Amino acid sequence: MRWRIIFQGRLGSAENMAIDEALMIAIEEGKSLPTIRFYDWEPATVSCGFNQKAKEEVDFAEVEKKGYGFVRRPTGGRVVLHKDEVTYAVITPCIEKFEGGITDTYAEISKALGKGLLKLGVPIEFEKGDLTATEQRLNANPCFTSTSRYELKCFGKKIVGSAQVRKGNMLLQHGSILLNQNQEEVAWLVPGLEKEKKEKLARFLARKTISINQAQSRKIEYSEAIKALAEGFMEQWDSDEFIVSDELTAYECKLTAELKEKKYGSDNWNFRK
Repeated sequence: MRWRIIFQGRLGSAENMAIDEALMIAIEEGKSLPTIRFYDWEPATVSCGFNQKAKEEVDFAEVEKKGYGFVRRPTGGRVVLHKDEVTYAVITPCIEKFEGGITDTYAEISKALGKGLLKLGVPIEFEKGDLTATEQRLNANPCFTSTSRYELKCFGKKIVGSAQVRKGNMLLQHGSILLNQNQEEVAWLVPGLEKEKKEKLARFLARKTISINQAQSRKIEYSEAIKALAEGFMEQWDSDEFIVSDELTAYECKLTAELKEKKYGSDNWNFRK
């Protein structure tokens, strides 16, 4: 396969999700190569999964107080706080190494991410996931409390949280790789919980999650992290060809602007449930 790797910095909530979907459309139409994208968020953003009821899952008064953005992802999964992290996206037709089911493709991508994390000195292990479907639907169960498929852990703690969607013969998988903090702050964004329960959830998240820079003493910056993670993909899929870019095509920019305005920047999408 031929791939394009895109390195981007901090972008807004709606723009980030619009770009991921725009790439999916352009790749499906044969106008772009399968793509691995790395990006960050400005402002820090709370995202919810496609099927979640936003106002039941997120305390929007707290989101406003913190100055965070909010967006609904096109993928499933739970609430995530995107702050001091590296976000990755893999967007490709379901061909060759991606012909299998969701679990198979999660494992394939996790192996590549794992190689990149090892380059950063982060010891990793695979986690198959052990929560039941009912447990994963609990209100006070943010994304980083669960390991539902082949995802990565470090010292027994979750360091990557991912979600995948498929449309036709295309897949989009994106996820958060914690860089400078874990996810305990999410506890204060859960509505309807008393302070004591939020504190308990925060302690639980602190025990269960870990960031790249909590896993070692040497400080890793965003730019170093994305370079190593990209090298992990290139080594794992060493028979493939890779082109590195910092820019979208004109067509991708057009699709992004349309999706940002009509979908990811609209209340109709973000609060559809």
